[in-house]
Amino acid sequence: MTTPSLCGSFLSSKQSLVAFVWTATTILTLMAFVMAIIMTVQINMQYQHLASIYAMDDDYNNQEGEGEEEEEEHGSQDRNKDSLLYSLMATTSSRSMTFVAVYTMALAVVLNLYGSTAIVGFTSLRGDYIAPCFSSEHNSMKVGIFGGAIVIFANLLLLCAVVLGEFRVEDYRDDKEREDYAPYAVERIATVLAVTCMFLSVLYTTFAVLLFLTHASEEDDSIDLEETEYHSKPLVTISDRTPGEAFLTMDESRSS
Repeated sequence: MTTPSLCGSFLSSKQSLVAFVWTATTILTLMAFVMAIIMTVQINMQYQHLASIYAMDDDYNNQEGEGEEEEEEHGSQDRNKDSLLYSLMATTSSRSMTFVAVYTMALAVVLNLYGSTAIVGFTSLRGDYIAPCFSSEHNSMKVGIFGGAIVIFANLLLLCAVVLGEFRVEDYRDDKEREDYAPYAVERIATVLAVTCMFLSVLYTTFAVLLFLTHASEEDDSIDLEETEYHSKPLVTISDRTPGEAFLTMDESRSS
């Protein structure tokens, strides 16, 4: 009797379901990192463009004739202040945030490669299940270690999302003055990374729950199968005596 598939001929077993979800997780991880990189580059280009515009205006105002009125001098000081401020907004960076982003991407790449090639496998474009390349047997210990690594990575992503969400550059401006200007470029990049980490944390947590549920159900199924096979075996008694053979007593053995 064949086991019915979970979703027609596409997902024929729990193992193929886990591989399909893991493949989707890998693709979504790659897309999330690509989007984060694109938005980071776009933010840097936008702030560099604003800084160059204010610098050009500053140079143009400095080339004007002397003898201006006091109000024009005050406006020139404001423009110089804006030019300096936007230059700081564009050039201010954080090495620690860069390290966090690179380290997180490296961990994600290692986990996805290890999971696809040694533990879970993956699903092809046609929906066919492809077994892991470097693992021929189902090892419960390896699956448990891999699941634990996924849980730790998901919690690390959640921690990074909370920390990066509160990232802020402290300068001489107060809150009212901050409302009149755009935030620093590094602050906007930190927000993009925080959203990316939160999304990936939810994604990997969902996969970890699915992995543990399917692994536990497979263990229960194997235990039930062993018990069924044990109870279904008939009891067989083996006797070497023939029907007419008599037992030898101690006296008969001595007389003989």
